[in-house]
Amino acid sequence: MQLPGHGRPLQLLSDADLMMFGEMLPTDMVDGEDDDAVRVNTDDPIGYINASNKHIQSPGKRVANEELSESENEEIVDSKYEQDPEDIAADTCVDPTTNWDSLKVPEIPRAETGSRSDKDDGSDDLRSLDGSDIDEQEVEVPCRRFIKKHYHEFNPTHNLQNPVFKLRMQFGNADMFRKAVRVHAVTNRKAMKFSKNDPNRVRAVCKAEGCKWFVFASWLSDHRTFKVKSLQDEHTCAMVFKNKFVTSRMIAEKYVDQWRANPEWNFSGMSQQLRVDTNVDASLWQYYRARMTAREIIQGSVKDQYAKLWQYCAELRRMNPGSSVIMKCSVEDGVDTLKFERLYICLAALKKGWKEGCRPILGLDGCFIKGFHKGQLLTVVGIDANNQMYHVAYALVESECRQTWFWFLELLASDLGINNCHGIVWINDKQKGLVDAIRELFPHSEHRFCVKHLHNNFKVQHKGLMLKQNLWAAAKTTTEQGFKRHMERMRIESEAAYQWLADKDPVYWSRAFFKETALCDVLCKNMCEAFNLAILHARDKPVITLMEMIRNYLMKRLVRKRSEADKWHHQIGPKVFKYVKKLKLESGNCYSEYSGHYVYQVRGLGDDQFVVDIDKRTCACKKWQLIGIPCIHGMSALLSSNRDSLDYVDNVYKKDAFLKAYNPVIYGINGPSMWPTTIERPVQCPEFKKQRGRPKKVRKLQSDEVRVGGRLKLRRNYIVVTCKKYGQQGHNRTTCDKSDILNFCDLPNRKKTKKNQTLKFGQPKKCLPRLESVQEVKHLTFLPQKQFGTSTSKSMSSAPFGKEEEDVEDENKKK
Repeated sequence: MQLPGHGRPLQLLSDADLMMFGEMLPTDMVDGEDDDAVRVNTDDPIGYINASNKHIQSPGKRVANEELSESENEEIVDSKYEQDPEDIAADTCVDPTTNWDSLKVPEIPRAETGSRSDKDDGSDDLRSLDGSDIDEQEVEVPCRRFIKKHYHEFNPTHNLQNPVFKLRMQFGNADMFRKAVRVHAVTNRKAMKFSKNDPNRVRAVCKAEGCKWFVFASWLSDHRTFKVKSLQDEHTCAMVFKNKFVTSRMIAEKYVDQWRANPEWNFSGMSQQLRVDTNVDASLWQYYRARMTAREIIQGSVKDQYAKLWQYCAELRRMNPGSSVIMKCSVEDGVDTLKFERLYICLAALKKGWKEGCRPILGLDGCFIKGFHKGQLLTVVGIDANNQMYHVAYALVESECRQTWFWFLELLASDLGINNCHGIVWINDKQKGLVDAIRELFPHSEHRFCVKHLHNNFKVQHKGLMLKQNLWAAAKTTTEQGFKRHMERMRIESEAAYQWLADKDPVYWSRAFFKETALCDVLCKNMCEAFNLAILHARDKPVITLMEMIRNYLMKRLVRKRSEADKWHHQIGPKVFKYVKKLKLESGNCYSEYSGHYVYQVRGLGDDQFVVDIDKRTCACKKWQLIGIPCIHGMSALLSSNRDSLDYVDNVYKKDAFLKAYNPVIYGINGPSMWPTTIERPVQCPEFKKQRGRPKKVRKLQSDEVRVGGRLKLRRNYIVVTCKKYGQQGHNRTTCDKSDILNFCDLPNRKKTKKNQTLKFGQPKKCLPRLESVQEVKHLTFLPQKQFGTSTSKSMSSAPFGKEEEDVEDENKKK
């Protein structure tokens, strides 16, 4: 069966199918009061759908009625699944050429509930549209499905790179709409302005004369959606190359991903990329402000990070059980706020690793924080089985003083279990308050000073290579006799230098007086300096970012060291094996004689002779006892007895000790959104008074250092400069003040020059005579170089050489 004017047959449904169809429809679609839906009554005869005339509207009128209301029917139908009007008409058995305005359908009286029509004779036969039994008042109306309008939603994640405005486009708020207008103006290189800009409505127009582009948007009635209501999306103007919307904030938001991938992205790279994208140039100050804004977006503002410190500490303790994370704050009188003072962190994995796999030596140092809020980062570093640094704990404090060092060392002693300080070795330079703190807290421990810092203080008053060599020789010798010998040599060189060094107790800086319990003879705290260099790029970051960069570095380092241990070819580390191999080569200069009971007499170069006991692993030079590795004399004795030298290396250098230090795991933590909530009040930034001038980010140079082109060079304080003109010392040829009249006998040898080429001192080659005696030279003088020119050269070339000195000067004056 077909409808008139349509080629598709009408599929008639049975009573059961129609009842099922009615149950599947929404409640408001079945016998409801919705004016936009076709009413379906399951009590009507089978195959018929009754409709009232007022419920039938043409498609054009339906769209017009929908545009009257802006807040109704706002559900979006995805355009990917929308059908064309012809497909919709085909699915609903409607001819697309039907004139809906001319269609008049008489009103059909509805049947009573629970009864059938009078013409229903009770049979189950289907009725035919072509039959004569159809009542003139009954018209079959095809069922049209209800179509929601489609609105475009603005997604900042995908659409903000190149915004394209459309009518009825919806925005989350007015600020997002304004931001999209600015980005559209910059991306398309158009000059725009906001002709109307208030909290409820915004109109943007093109500033070019004659261009009719504009867009207008305002809030809907619910005040939750900002919608484009008017749009003229066609520019008739030219591009511009200066745009007021290109601000530092816009640059930061546009290139925040580039700064996240490359924090050192410089001005030239940013300006070039901006010119390619927008054909607009940015100033240097815009780059500085954009970089600062991008850092705040990536790392968070300084105030926000201090406010999240309690949550960060709780997360760090939760993910790394057993770790010590202690924060100290101050409370102002009469103010209910917390001010940050100090933060101490000692991770459980590092505590366990140092106790089980490292030697009892700890280096202490402090470095400056270069961020907005200044402070000091106190660190303690040990030495692992491969003679490399092993970080233990770190703390952020307000300054380096006696109180902060006491606070830091007390917490450190509690974490490492240093109850009896015997056997512990501390090495540091003379920081403020550190020496007093170690003496009071650890009175029985060994304390060493860094010889590098000792020499820096020594050379301020006592300069000279011999003094430096004698100082380092006295520090490196392992016997008291050798120490006295080098100090006597220093006395011969300089009595003042000897007295300055004699006032310093050698227990703190000479190996001859070190104890043998730590198995380490280091003279400098290079492990602390190495750690400060490793975290150099993190020292100008906010507090949480700083702590996270340090934790991530330590976490990755433990993983890297565990993987390196699997590649060891021997039972000792690569650095220790290289040192043992070097000792084997040097032991060839020694001669060993066996005495008995594993005792050897070893004679080295010169008059040195030492007794070595292989069984006790001792040597008279005390080097073997200090480090736990056979010295050059012990290596010679081991080679003479055909023994493996690696078997006599102490266990603190073995692979098992190395793995005990690096097997513990530092676990990662979740992001800020997953941090636990705490009941403590938020912490505020510490008070900081900004200093005058540009912030200092480069370390202070030593007295004998100078920075040239980014490189460090030694000053030329001790080099004697000699003048090449006269051979005098104290100045060079450029700064020579005796260049007015030069005696030819004092001139240095000069290279040969080409014909008519001016020599170094300004005279042509043909002006120089062949001198045969010193007496002839005494009567010849030259004018200063600054007076030589074109006219002077001509006058000198024409002057006779046989005249006296006075005649030459008079003739030159006349010329």
